[in-house]
Amino acid sequence: MQHTAIETIPPELRRFLTITEIDDADFIAGALFQRKFGTPPPELGHHIVALYRDADARLQLAGYSHMWAFGDVYLSGGSCSNGETIRTMASAHREAIQAAGGIWYLILKYAFARYADHCDAFFGHCGDRRALEVATAAGFVSAGHEHLIAHWHKPLHENIRRALVAKVHALGPF
Repeated sequence: MQHTAIETIPPELRRFLTITEIDDADFIAGALFQRKFGTPPPELGHHIVALYRDADARLQLAGYSHMWAFGDVYLSGGSCSNGETIRTMASAHREAIQAAGGIWYLILKYAFARYADHCDAFFGHCGDRRALEVATAAGFVSAGHEHLIAHWHKPLHENIRRALVAKVHALGPF
């Protein structure tokens, strides 16, 4: 049975958390991205946000991630969570999100489901220990080069996998 990307969010979280793609990252995630990376978010590609609905029904940005097509693969980068929003969450909500893997984990699972039919693999560049733990839990594995990780969501011949890794590795950090 085919599932939609929103179904990657556990049903009990959907009362107060949603994940969706937006067209203008700067409008919603610009300040967070600037704070985390010192630059505006990319203009092109796919912009995924996690939005938290508080007790007063206000939406707050909980996290952001950028996905962009690079030929037959998608590159994942610019991911960040919003500590300010997470700290203001109801403790039961924060604990439920953590029990489900956390904001970035949920964003990754959403993106993997949403774009699975658009690419042969997903790649990331991850040098942070904690981020790597989350990425691994979401399905990324080492791609054989320092900090390069891959998510192989469909069967590919080993020669194809090696060619995709070489292509992405040639980019350097992204």
